[in-house]
Amino acid sequence: MRILYVDDDPALARLATRVLARSDFEVVHAPSISVGLDLFTSEDFEAVVLDHYFESQTGLHFLEAIAESGKQTPVLYVTGSSDADVAIRALKGGAADYVVKTATDDFFPLLVSALNQALENARLRSEKEEADRQLVVAKERAELLLAEMNHRIANSLSLVSAMIRMQMQIAKTDETKTALNETQNRITAIAGVHRSLYTSENVGEVQLDVYLGPLLAELQSANAFARGISVQSDLCQVSTSADKAVALGIILIELVTNAMKYAYPSGTGDVRITLRTEGDGAVLSVEDDGVGYNRTSGPKGTGLGTRLINAMATTLGAELTFGHDGRSSGTHIAIHWQQ
Repeated sequence: MRILYVDDDPALARLATRVLARSDFEVVHAPSISVGLDLFTSEDFEAVVLDHYFESQTGLHFLEAIAESGKQTPVLYVTGSSDADVAIRALKGGAADYVVKTATDDFFPLLVSALNQALENARLRSEKEEADRQLVVAKERAELLLAEMNHRIANSLSLVSAMIRMQMQIAKTDETKTALNETQNRITAIAGVHRSLYTSENVGEVQLDVYLGPLLAELQSANAFARGISVQSDLCQVSTSADKAVALGIILIELVTNAMKYAYPSGTGDVRITLRTEGDGAVLSVEDDGVGYNRTSGPKGTGLGTRLINAMATTLGAELTFGHDGRSSGTHIAIHWQQ
């Protein structure tokens, strides 16, 4: 292993060359700071042994000069026995360790030991940096694959939705058309989650306001019976998992569809959707000023929508509340869940 030995004492440098060679170190001597910097810049070394005192400079100037080089070469700083403050400044300047220069026989064994320790630390640091780099690469690749998977799922569901739309056009009965339309709405809700996932910076979370806004717009535009209904939304920023977003999307689709179909027999009115935070959770509510909802009379359609709402609420661990929200008419339904 090549060691750059920066010291203006030629006798000590020759001795260091012989002693370190016994431990399989090849020493390249630099008799001054300037020569040392030239060698450090132009050649590769496993470590640097740097003396403190030079004729017109100190080893601290060497540390300052290499600070922005980008090289991770460990530097061992050699100080006199009374230079504790210098050693501290050297460590703050980027030195990996320091060795006290003494007139005893302990100096070179300590130097060899410090070199081996510094090289081992450099090796471990290099392996950690490479492992961190590999981890980042693997994470980016996983996120890319996940985004691509969500993109493909969203496209496939859109294709299924298009086929259902074609089936609706040739359906013979209004009941069949209604069932197919409701199925298409539910598929749209699921596809929207995957679309949000592959366009989001965080592929593990869905921003509900970003997801539910387009879902409501598509729901209104795709249903002819909703032409006279005004859908108004006030959605705050709430993020959640994909599973919860799917459940909330389906619940919202069912509630808004019911409001648009049954709340206003005249065919005109407002449906208001609100999403807000509440303590450690959130609340999604749907309300209208229509004829109201009587839970004791049972569903007006097949009842599948009601069963889906209850099933999705159970999946969420959510609480459904029904009421008039202080008004004499209309319906207010809210879903409360914990994040």
